[in-house]
Amino acid sequence: MDPIRNLVAGADPLGHGPATPDPEQALSAMLSRPDIFADRLSADIPTLAERRRARARVLAAVTLAAAAVAAGILVATSLEPIAAPAPASEPVATQSASAIASTSAAPTPTPAGWERYSNQSAGVAFDLPPGWAVIEHSVDGAAPSVRLDVQNERGAKVASLIHAQPGGLGGACGPEAVPLLTLDSAPVTVPYRAAEGAAAPEFSYRVLDGTGSGLGVNGSVGLSQPDQQASAACMYYNTVSSPVGTLSFASQFQVNLGGEGMVFASVAEAKAYMATGEYARLKRMMVSLDLDL
Repeated sequence: MDPIRNLVAGADPLGHGPATPDPEQALSAMLSRPDIFADRLSADIPTLAERRRARARVLAAVTLAAAAVAAGILVATSLEPIAAPAPASEPVATQSASAIASTSAAPTPTPAGWERYSNQSAGVAFDLPPGWAVIEHSVDGAAPSVRLDVQNERGAKVASLIHAQPGGLGGACGPEAVPLLTLDSAPVTVPYRAAEGAAAPEFSYRVLDGTGSGLGVNGSVGLSQPDQQASAACMYYNTVSSPVGTLSFASQFQVNLGGEGMVFASVAEAKAYMATGEYARLKRMMVSLDLDL
């Protein structure tokens, strides 16, 4: 029997020893057998020192291989083109923001097929849709007084531009105030008198909702300085207080409940008008107004 089997036979309580071995004797026997626990058991079994040296060689080989792989990755990475960094004086983000700002500040070009109408004596200019025409009227008063009518391709008047000396506004009001709704709006850049509490000019699509009184809905599109607090009215004007007078560029100068102009059976029908090509052309034309005073 070889030494390992001798060890197992001597230590196993189920082997050839006593039925109840003494733990102290078993431990003493295991520690006092030099033939079993010597540094060398046989020629084909490596010693502890040899196993440690072999393990060290394996670890060294693995470390060298990992280093070689890392070096290869670094070399491959260094072969990729590297973009030059942005100058420290102007970061890339700042350049992008500047480009966006300059682009948004540039004048909006006239759409394809549109024309730029200009009246130098009156100091007004705006984009005109294809097929539409401007009819100029003579007016009394010093420049830049002007009155223009805009006709669509069918010859129907769809808007008027009036710029006159300051004067009073009159007009009768309807039987009662009804909800005044702003269905759409957009900023404009025409000059105006910034009186106390005056709102900035804007393009707006507003309607008087008289359906509750059986009067239908009356509306208009145009430039105005709307009262931001007004939620009900029986009439309203589309006017802007310019530095030299009163300006109106709208489908209707004065809008009355139950009057003429844009008349709809309901607010839903008035909202549906915003999806029409005529509405889009009117809005684009009015927003493009340039007032040179």
